[in-house]
Amino acid sequence: MGYLAKPLTLRIEHCVRQDAIYLRFLSPLGTWPGWLFQGDFDTKTDVAEASDIATADSRANVAVRRAGIDTLTVRAGDLSEAQHRALSTILDSPQVYQQLADGTRLPVLVAANASLSRTSSDGKYQVELEVKLPARNALTH
Repeated sequence: MGYLAKPLTLRIEHCVRQDAIYLRFLSPLGTWPGWLFQGDFDTKTDVAEASDIATADSRANVAVRRAGIDTLTVRAGDLSEAQHRALSTILDSPQVYQQLADGTRLPVLVAANASLSRTSSDGKYQVELEVKLPARNALTH
């Protein structure tokens, strides 16, 4: 019995788009699940305290760096109970990363003030997370 095999070409594309945030995190089972937060997210920038130096010929300190820290508020809705339970483990994860379109991962911090709620009308769940990105280098950005 002979089989005819046709060549199969697979094209792998990074799933991260400009209108989406992809987070990967270490789960309690030791795996690295991910979640693609699409569309509905907000960005805000907080400016950290300036690093300064005192020059020898001046009485005033000179600010040399003011790092901006971006915070993303991401949301996921219409989740089943199992999806909600799996995604809520991100709050306890010791390692969370934002995966960029080129595949690199940035370490991020998920704030403790997450909103995990359930809509009673349809039994679906919603998650809202605040994600702090690494401080930007003020000299290069």
